[in-house]
Amino acid sequence: MNIKNAMRSTGVIAGIAGLVFALVYVGLEILNENPAATQSISIPHFPLIWLLASILFYCALYAVGTVRARKVRDRAIRFGLSVAGAVLLGLFWLFPMLAGLIGCIAAGGC
Repeated sequence: MNIKNAMRSTGVIAGIAGLVFALVYVGLEILNENPAATQSISIPHFPLIWLLASILFYCALYAVGTVRARKVRDRAIRFGLSVAGAVLLGLFWLFPMLAGLIGCIAAGGC
């Protein structure tokens, strides 16, 4: 695999998108709390946030790519697992995390 093919890989795109999401989320959380608080929950858990965000983006991108290529019938089990993974991560990880952050922003800080 050369560099041109690697940059179009779903895994690479999902990893970069997960990293950007994790950086923005941690930055916003530190901004809404005390900026000097390095013991914030996001600092030690940054790799976990990056991993979960990358898995979420990978599942979503794989499902969209499968639908766009019209290969849902050929990849039914993988498509179903990727949709289920994206929905579960979205409902039980992403939504509560963002709801807590938006609640802190609306209240003017936690």
